[in-house]
Amino acid sequence: MKKVLIVTACGRSKENQPTEAWRLYKAPRIRYLKRLADELNVPFAILSAKYGLVRDGEVIEPYNTVMDGERCERLLDRIVRKLSSLGVEAVVFYRGGARKDYLRCIERACEIAHIPLFSVGYAHMGDIRKVKEVVLRILNEE
Repeated sequence: MKKVLIVTACGRSKENQPTEAWRLYKAPRIRYLKRLADELNVPFAILSAKYGLVRDGEVIEPYNTVMDGERCERLLDRIVRKLSSLGVEAVVFYRGGARKDYLRCIERACEIAHIPLFSVGYAHMGDIRKVKEVVLRILNEE
């Protein structure tokens, strides 16, 4: 069975104190994806414009930074190292209305790390339920 990582972009609205990444961001999609990852017993991470790729349980501080091409370039090595250290064989990225820079950044990181990327979703949590379908399909591949 392949090791699949669910990833989504960080959110604008945040708690005002350091906390676990999945709790820091107030976006409903992050809470939904955290529950889904727990249900499927797969790891979950957030693509942060400040920290790079952070696991859901990592404690991080609030910030006000947005992903752009320059920011991605600065974070790219860190993101690739994190992907490699997690030993994942596929990444399912839920776009959920995030800026295209987040998708471009995870695409570049996965390309460098030679990890297949599956992108799902659109604005306002569109197609969020398809994440489960995609993850299960990958997990059940031979």
